[in-house]
Amino acid sequence: MCNKICGVLEMMKDKSIDICCVTETWFKAKENARFAEIHDFGFDVISAPRKGHGGGVAFVYNPNAIQPVRNNTTKYKSFEVVECVVKTFNGLIRLCVVYRSTQTKSKDKYNETKLLTFFDEFESYLETLIGKSGVPFVCGDFNIHVEDADNADAKKFTKLYESKGFIQHVKNSTHKAGGILDLVLSSDAVSDTTVPVQNVCVDSNTGTTSDHFLVTFQLPVVLHSNNKKDQESEYRETRALDKIDIDKFKADLFSSPLNFSEFESVDQAVQLYNDVVQSVLDKHAPLATKKYNPTRSPWWDSKCQNAKREVRTAFRKLKKSPTDDDAKEVYNEKCVDKAIIVDRARNLFYDQKLCSVKGDSRGTYKVINHLLDKKYGANKLPNGISDE
Repeated sequence: MCNKICGVLEMMKDKSIDICCVTETWFKAKENARFAEIHDFGFDVISAPRKGHGGGVAFVYNPNAIQPVRNNTTKYKSFEVVECVVKTFNGLIRLCVVYRSTQTKSKDKYNETKLLTFFDEFESYLETLIGKSGVPFVCGDFNIHVEDADNADAKKFTKLYESKGFIQHVKNSTHKAGGILDLVLSSDAVSDTTVPVQNVCVDSNTGTTSDHFLVTFQLPVVLHSNNKKDQESEYRETRALDKIDIDKFKADLFSSPLNFSEFESVDQAVQLYNDVVQSVLDKHAPLATKKYNPTRSPWWDSKCQNAKREVRTAFRKLKKSPTDDDAKEVYNEKCVDKAIIVDRARNLFYDQKLCSVKGDSRGTYKVINHLLDKKYGANKLPNGISDE
């Protein structure tokens, strides 16, 4: 994620993702500047970096929408994991991100990551997870081709998590080279606290350079909100006009009283027109209340706005022709271009800010401290709200 932070965050904004489970972050223990960049975009992060090169797992989330709390987890040799809990009015939810690497650089590393060790350790992890508070959801990159019915390792892995009462929800390929490698596991137990996994979707159009696809799903819960920024948000009523079926919309207008009524006055005609159009719109695109954050990043300029507009235009064309390879390519190119433009705008903003305080040591340190994330801290640890 290190070289695509802007792209990932803009993707989360465009797709209205509250929390993203990320593997292979490549974050290090003290990635202060990286975390400052995430905070500058209005997001926060819970990171568990790998000691050494590559790897790492994390939660990237919108603090205005969700407030996860990090929990302690046991360290394992064959996979990486980080957990957080989220308080909801439906009860406690426990989110877990797992990454099993297949990269090996030495014989010792190979012995640590081979599947036999993973099966033993993951079974132990699931047993531990079942005993913890909160409804568990396990997401991540397992690097096991579970779609291959003839693969002995895939069969063994499937049997393992099913024996512990978990079910797997991803049914489509999650990688450019093919195969279901990124999974979503949830408990199959039915109780008053059960939270079903809904609307699982594999989106190949991530708008980033990642070779993995985006796997999204929804949990039908009501979140606790104690964030002061939530009070500053604006609520607007909108209609999803782009989702209207034009042919059905025309048919309803044609069969409406507008075509079969006689008017005694212009006022009567106008009133009937307004009533009919309002009724048909409510049927095909009902009003929905959405929350908007009125604040903008200080570096957001007209170039960023134009890039965002081009992404939306490309996305609308892609929705009309989802199987069109040219439309997919244009959309992804526009997303990458937007990330580059926004990233350059941020860099230029801080370059100019440092130039404006040249000779002012206090002002310079203030900007540098912000860029090094001195305010937030690089790695969030369990706190008093944690159940562990």
